Amino acid sequence: MKTRKIVLIAADVILLIVGIVQIILNSRSTVKSFTFTDTPDKILIEKDDGNLSIVSEDGKWLINNEKFEAVESNIDSMISYAQNIKALDRVASLSNAASVAKYEFDDANAIKVTLSAGDKVLRTFTLGKDSSTGIQCYATVNGTNDIYLVDGDYRNIFDKTEDQVRTKTVYSVQSVDISSVSVTRPGEETWAVSRSGEAENLVWNISGANITLDAQKAADWLNSFNALTTTKWHGKTDDIGGEPYIAVQVGTTTGLITVETYIVPANPEDQGSSNLYYAKCNKSPYWFEIPSYNMSKFQKKPEDLQK
Repeated sequence: MKTRKIVLIAADVILLIVGIVQIILNSRSTVKSFTFTDTPDKILIEKDDGNLSIVSEDGKWLINNEKFEAVESNIDSMISYAQNIKALDRVASLSNAASVAKYEFDDANAIKVTLSAGDKVLRTFTLGKDSSTGIQCYATVNGTNDIYLVDGDYRNIFDKTEDQVRTKTVYSVQSVDISSVSVTRPGEETWAVSRSGEAENLVWNISGANITLDAQKAADWLNSFNALTTTKWHGKTDDIGGEPYIAVQVGTTTGLITVETYIVPANPEDQGSSNLYYAKCNKSPYWFEIPSYNMSKFQKKPEDLQK
């Protein structure tokens, strides 16, 4: 037999052996994937400290009966994690009371998640405790008693409070759509800056103050009102007990935005205390807090914008 033919036969044999070994190894693999491709429109998270019902309506994800708007990136992460659950190994069963306690599937610790599209349930799974690595946890999938070790920090994604999922954006507009900003302090005359026209034809005006306006400073200031975020939401009534501070009106191409700020002065007897600022905006029915570092744009005076 020619050497070349012997080499070819040997190569075929080696490939056959490799294929057989791979089949054997795959057959022994304990990795199991749970996947779906449908797009959910509802996420229900049930846990001991309160449930979250997150529903898609008109392109937005809304939370519970109050319909607070959710942070979209949080919801995207939840869907991504739910669509592809990689179970690395089956470790125990819920039918064993000791396993329920060991892996924390008791009512006080377990998190049950259900994703649906219309009336169709796409996925259910229940999360127990995290593994020692912190990037894996124990879970049951689709209502079975099998407890799996699953890949991913699932509890970090789904163990959320309403406030953590809720967006902190009070309003957001394009800077180019802002045409004016007016400021009113208690007991003082209102002053305002406005702009009209475009590019080289842009015209700036200021009222309520006798200064020569610096166009760049004015532009930076108006543009800073393109968005407002909060660190904490409150209810629909003012229960903080502050004093009227600064009111601002932002004129935009889509309408007027009003923000009324209030202040709770720092306690002079407490060296560690600081002023608390909160507000009400016509873009939301809820009161909210404003961090002190975001108050500088409200506190501007005409002199800050002069040449």
